[in-house]
Amino acid sequence: MKNGQEERLEIISYNPARRFLTRIVMLMLMLVLGGGGYYLGQWSIWHERGTAVVERDELRIKTRAQEKELVDLRRRVLVTESSNAVDRRAYQEVQQTVLNLNARIAQLENELHFYQRVMAPEKADKGLRIDRFEIKPTDNPLVYDYQLVITQVTDNNTFIEGRALVSIIGERGQTKNITLPLKDVSPDVDELSVRFRFRFFQNVAGQLYLPSDFNPQKVQVILQSTGNKAMRIESEFDWVSQEAI
Repeated sequence: MKNGQEERLEIISYNPARRFLTRIVMLMLMLVLGGGGYYLGQWSIWHERGTAVVERDELRIKTRAQEKELVDLRRRVLVTESSNAVDRRAYQEVQQTVLNLNARIAQLENELHFYQRVMAPEKADKGLRIDRFEIKPTDNPLVYDYQLVITQVTDNNTFIEGRALVSIIGERGQTKNITLPLKDVSPDVDELSVRFRFRFFQNVAGQLYLPSDFNPQKVQVILQSTGNKAMRIESEFDWVSQEAI
């Protein structure tokens, strides 16, 4: 009896077999959870690789189809140009057909060149690339269609992600080197930079609405990828020629 309270002694039976069995069960549970996590991770990796292989095969099929169309178009051009049986009235139609076919051939050759760079990394510089930035006028002299093509040349077909910052550089009145971020001139963009995530390539397209007192001169594109092998790529494109400086 201490401080008016009664102390009680509780006796607990000691069972070494039960304690040993409990430890065995806990150890097996930890092994099962660890093994399950490992195989789940392996399954996720194989699933990603399988998806990449499917996308790669689809690109190869499209490339072969375009190569076939290119050969057929060239054959038609040769047949049309070598034909002497056309009369004077049909000459202009034939000439326009030849021009259209040649334009289509040039377009296909550009597309094939693009796919070959993506599908043959041993023939090109590897890593994140700015393939091109194109601007096309519309019926409105202040509105332009734009397209940014970003590619990744790699052997392992992994995703790459990050941000693309596009800015229009020009003059406003007597003030030079005015920079307008894409967010301020394109209703399709609501952030300062555009997020990208892809395996082979990604298109960023929309419209530009320029101020009436703004004279564009260059387009600056900055890519910043994230991850262990983060890269920063920067290029400037002349507004007229659309070629990288």
